[in-house]
Amino acid sequence: MGATDTKENFFDRLNNGDRQGAVELMDEKAEMRVHVRDGSRTLRGVAQVGGWFLRADEGLKMVPGEVRETGNTYEADLLVLRPGAASQHIDATFRIEAGKITSINFSPR
Repeated sequence: MGATDTKENFFDRLNNGDRQGAVELMDEKAEMRVHVRDGSRTLRGVAQVGGWFLRADEGLKMVPGEVRETGNTYEADLLVLRPGAASQHIDATFRIEAGKITSINFSPR
């Protein structure tokens, strides 16, 4: 499965409420960096990275807009929707290796 197939599968599962299925597309050693204001936090391992998605607000949806694919890297403008909260656009970069998500980077637009 290529980067585009993996990411489409990830978003389909996540947006249809199958969070566990989305997490199963992550490598055991996945890393995720989330930028907030002037700082960032790095999560390591599928337990931490996957847990971020599993603990997210019920109804979380991430809709990719403009997508740039460069081999095993998938970059997208994501529209993040959460019930009861304002929508948000973020820049996201996903690295895919052997059909598994190995790293994610979220930063504000």
